[in-house]
Formats: sequence, C-alpha cells, structure tokens
Amino acid sequence: MIERPIVFHNKGQYLNGVLHSPADSNALCPAVVFFHGFTGTKVEPHRIFVKTARELTDLGFYALRFDFRGSGDSEGDFSEMTIGGEISDAIKSIDVLTAMPGVDPERIGILGLSMGGCVAACVSGRDARVKSAVLWAPLSDDPPDRREEILARSKHTPTPEEIAQSNANVVGKAFYEELPNISPSKTLQQFAGPLLVIHGSGDQAVPVSHGKRYYELMQGRDALTELEVIEGADHTFNTVGWEQTVITKSVAWFQKTLYKETQR
Repeated sequence: MIERPIVFHNKGQYLNGVLHSPADSNALCPAVVFFHGFTGTKVEPHRIFVKTARELTDLGFYALRFDFRGSGDSEGDFSEMTIGGEISDAIKSIDVLTAMPGVDPERIGILGLSMGGCVAACVSGRDARVKSAVLWAPLSDDPPDRREEILARSKHTPTPEEIAQSNANVVGKAFYEELPNISPSKTLQQFAGPLLVIHGSGDQAVPVSHGKRYYELMQGRDALTELEVIEGADHTFNTVGWEQTVITKSVAWFQKTLYKETQR
C-alpha cells in the first residue's frame, strides 16, 4: 500500500489528511472516507482509524482520513466548530476522493465515529454518492437524552473559573445555536444504501440507545441494514478484542457492499 499526506481546502481553510492507496490495482477501486469524533482526529484512540484504513487498503480500497477544520492538524479553531461545518468538510472530502484517478466514484463508503457518526448520518442522507455507511457509537438526536443535556448546558454562562477548569477544547456559541436545526435521524432516512451500526453496550459517552434508534428507523428498508451491539464495549472500543471485532465487521461490510471481484 501507499500512504501519503494530502491537503485540501474548504471554506478558505486547509484540511490535512492521509490518503491510503492500494499498490497493485490496475482498475478503478472502491473508497472509504473516515469522519472522526468530537475533539478527535484522523487517527482516533489506539489508532483505530489507521488500522481500519490499512486493512481496507490491503483489500484493494482507497481510504481517506482527515481532520475537520478546527481539529487535529487542520486550519481553524475548535471554538468555531459546528456540526454543519463538519458536514460541509465531509462532503468536500468526498469531492476530493471521487476526483482522484483510480477511485471508482460509484463505490464510495463512509465511516463515522461518535459525532462523526452523526455527521456520517447527515451526509448519507444528503449525498447520493454515498453507497454504503458504517456508524460507530453514533450520536443521535433521537432519543434526545444527550442532545437535551447539551442544550441545557448551553444555557449556563460559565464563570472564568469554570472555563479555566474545563476541557481545553472550548465549544463556541455557534455550535449551540445551530444544534436545534441538526436532525441526523431524520436526514439519514433519505439514505437508500446499506447501513451498519456498531455500538458498545457499555458506552457511557453516547448510550447504546442512540445506535439502536438509528437501526430502528432504518431496518424496514429494502437495503441491507444491520446493528451490532458489542457486549460491554465502551465508547471507543478500548480493548484488543473489541477493537478487532469492530474493524473486522466494518471491513467485511465494505467488502460485501462495495467490492466487486471483477474490478480487481
């Protein structure tokens, strides 16, 4: 495989990423774009994005990992981050990937973790180029437990002392103002392609009810739709066993839904 840095623009700012390319393909190949979570990066905990991208590339996929604006190595400040801005970055990343020589624009998959799963849900419903989607521990707006918690927090103006003790990634006002207008569960229902949701039953950051709700909303479609609940797993699948289960199932999913043996 070949791995190289890649830089692209959106809204006048640079986004930094890594492109994984198969080394021995003479035909158009499927491709997968990764969307990281809230305060995350293109690597994600225990390098789970890197490992998944490499396994896909070994099987003849292109894979693109990148940092949203305001995160990781990309331009912008985290305080300016909004879900809508990340959706825009995500769609731009698909623009970049589908324009690359060697990538089959008809076989694009996306994978999102946590808030990146929320972004992936929105992108799947908005962009017809997405042919297969995988959501890891995805944040939803339905059921509303986490969303209402965030909205309630936004009504409190923190004191300077509270700010000093808070997470260094300060969320800006624009994030909260936009939040009531973001509905990934509704938007995802416009998606016609295969959908896999993976969630840990022990997730304390985004309860498994969020992943189950996405599945409940989508399971009645003609398209392949599956839910995998990993018993005891936390939000980012922090054991060797949980990690390998998530990677194996996700890679197999993209093979099944995007890969064509005759294209290799």
